[in-house]
Amino acid sequence: MAIFCGRRKRHNRKAFKIVQYTMAENRLKHENVPRQVCLRTHSDLVAETVEWVAEKLDTGGLTVATFVAIDAPFEYSSERTFHRTETPVCRTKRSPILLSLLNRTDPDRFQFMLTPSMIRLICSGLVLYFLVCQTVIEAARPNIILVMADDLGWSDIGCFGGEIRTPQIDSLAREGLRFTQFYNNAVCGPTRASLLTGLYCQQTGHRGDHWNQPKDYSKCVLISELLQSAGYHTMMVGKWQGRDLALDRGFDRFFGPMCQAKISYFHEVQQNPYYLNRERFQLPEDFYLTESLNHYAVQFLKEAMTTDKPFFLYVAQIAPHWPLHAREADIAAYREQYRERGWDEWRGARFESQQKSQLIPPNWKLTPRPPEIKDWKDGVHQDWQAERMAVYAAQVAAIDKGLGELLTVLKESGQEQNTLVLFLSDNGAAPDGGIGPSKSGFGFAPNQPNNRWRLDQVAIRPGSGPDNLPGSPDTFAAYGLAWATLSNTPFRSTKLSGYEGGIRTPLLAKWPAVLSGDQQSDEVGHVMDLMATCLDIAGVKYPTEFRGRNPVPIEGKSLRPVFEGKPRQGHDVLCWSVPRHHVVRMGKWKAIRPRRGGDWELFDLEADGTETTDLARREPGRVQQLARQFELWHQRVQDPF
Repeated sequence: MAIFCGRRKRHNRKAFKIVQYTMAENRLKHENVPRQVCLRTHSDLVAETVEWVAEKLDTGGLTVATFVAIDAPFEYSSERTFHRTETPVCRTKRSPILLSLLNRTDPDRFQFMLTPSMIRLICSGLVLYFLVCQTVIEAARPNIILVMADDLGWSDIGCFGGEIRTPQIDSLAREGLRFTQFYNNAVCGPTRASLLTGLYCQQTGHRGDHWNQPKDYSKCVLISELLQSAGYHTMMVGKWQGRDLALDRGFDRFFGPMCQAKISYFHEVQQNPYYLNRERFQLPEDFYLTESLNHYAVQFLKEAMTTDKPFFLYVAQIAPHWPLHAREADIAAYREQYRERGWDEWRGARFESQQKSQLIPPNWKLTPRPPEIKDWKDGVHQDWQAERMAVYAAQVAAIDKGLGELLTVLKESGQEQNTLVLFLSDNGAAPDGGIGPSKSGFGFAPNQPNNRWRLDQVAIRPGSGPDNLPGSPDTFAAYGLAWATLSNTPFRSTKLSGYEGGIRTPLLAKWPAVLSGDQQSDEVGHVMDLMATCLDIAGVKYPTEFRGRNPVPIEGKSLRPVFEGKPRQGHDVLCWSVPRHHVVRMGKWKAIRPRRGGDWELFDLEADGTETTDLARREPGRVQQLARQFELWHQRVQDPF
């Protein structure tokens, strides 16, 4: 008796009913046909067919099964049984495995005889095969490591023109892709809201003008939640800034402080405890914040390697956010270079490097130095100024060192090829040290000496003046406008601003399985695109309902086509409502106005990416068009300002 197994399961079910009917008769219609079953099927249905036959061999009186190729000749009779017109054959390549199983009666005709024990063995093998295939499919989903620096300027890293030594960060550009037109939200909290949700920060309940505005994540679903529910092992270290615990929003592991900028790199401060998962973390005596974040990032990554899951690691570095705190040995490595050359020379050197590497077009102009910044040669307190930048550079170098440790673990684990590594900053460089304490006690920085700041009640010396050399644990200082302007070379302005120096971030991507090295993209992107990108490459759909929530439809657009060298359907319009400005970009055109009222400026970012020439009077129609786009966005996202 022969079973004809078609390409669809419903065909197989019909064939099985025919065989069951015949077996119920307990006889075969033709005496010249041996008591055997001839299997004729497609590869994707072999397991189902063989399992059925094995069962019938035990219960139906059959003794032998013959596996035949798709082209074996059969005739179907109206008596609901099959007639074999000639010996069934399997035409196949003579692989060693097949030859050991085939009964070679003819060089071109082989008959594969299956006994009950052989069928059980094949069934077991097929089950194992499909389990292995499932594991391979699971492993094929890429791992993701996302590292975000805090207050890092666009040109601070080496591959974007900087003199700070960042070999590990630079390796991402050398072995992957650097984006030249990628945007953030100009301030830390709003940027993180967009990164975690794939939305404009205003859609999360964040106004966009304050670092710690409560985020209404009840209307959102986080990237960590979706990846975790899809089988990813999810981990985070660093700045969380959420109202609830990270472990309650999709992360399996967490280490970091619960607040954000109210920090010391060497000690715990009041109202900002550290947590390791759900437990309070007691800081060791030799604690240094960036080193601890690096350490737990590595530990979490090693733990992830022991699971059979793909992983997502989010490293939200707090450096180089003020206060200026660093190890003395790291500061010493940069002290002399900033004493020998000040902000003017280094800014010119960065600009030249950017043009030479074709990071920026040759026709762009370097923005003028803000009038309140004196020429380095005419300045005073140069040793103090150099020390400020040396400490800042040491903080950046500590991030680079931590990334290198992660890359080493990846390489040694053999998972480097299928891991996407992303690096960016949350906003442009920040010149100042924040504001004084608020009545609630949650001010960024103390404005007078006190012993109520640190948990150990050791008094600190606040301020960024020349009588307060930065770097040590008892200080709280920032590096000032002149150095922040250097950090944002060649762009205009700094953190909180809607000019490019406030909202443009470096973005690097390394994914050896997909990306070849040393690539550059001018694709316009936004930090909210990172969630869409991660979901896309992980094969996870953004939901309309998630655990009782109905998330706002995602705004971000995947960068995967850029990775794969394909056209991308990007954003027609991007808008911002940041602390100092309202901004809208459409194509190459950008309009910007003061947040609290004023006229729109207009810039052609292709010809003038550094925003040195206002075209608003020449292009009033263009200004009106962009202003209308901003108003539509403003209403859609319910921006209160």
